[in-house]
Formats: sequence, structure tokens, C-alpha cells
Amino acid sequence: MSTKEQLLNELKHAPDATVEEILDFCLFLKQRQQAKAETSAASVPQTNGILDLLKQVEAIQAQVPPGEWDKLPHDGSINHDHYLYGAPKVEE
Repeated sequence: MSTKEQLLNELKHAPDATVEEILDFCLFLKQRQQAKAETSAASVPQTNGILDLLKQVEAIQAQVPPGEWDKLPHDGSINHDHYLYGAPKVEE
């Protein structure tokens, strides 16, 4: 008896609530397989992790208008507690 036949036999004798859970699980697996297939079909092969990350960062930075960069604080490394938690600002 094949695995599929065993499963069908078990389904015949299972209560309706169990069959519903099994169906939900099967649909979940099907959806996950479709998502994996779409991801693998659309993904670009990775050549070098850190270089690819830097290219993605550059692409995101290019989408930000230049004037917006000037609005960001330039003392973030010194005053990160100020910007995150409201601590007193440390003067440079």
C-alpha cells in the first residue's frame, strides 16, 4: 500500500474535525511550496553577500531625495541615547 493510499484510508476513518485540520495543513503546505517556487524563480543568484548588501543599501539611498539627508542628525553616534531615549544631548 502506497503512502497516498494509507493517507486516504486514514482520512476515511478520521472524524470531521481532524479532516478539517488535515485539509488546512495541506493547503498551508501547498501555499508554502508555491511561495518557495516564486521566490526561487524571482531571486537573483547571490555572488558575494556583503557586496550585494552594500549594493542594496546604495539602491535604497538613491531613492531618498538629497534634501532629506540634510535633515538627519550628524551627531547620531555620539547622541544616540538622546535620539532614542531622550537623554541629555552631548555636545561635540
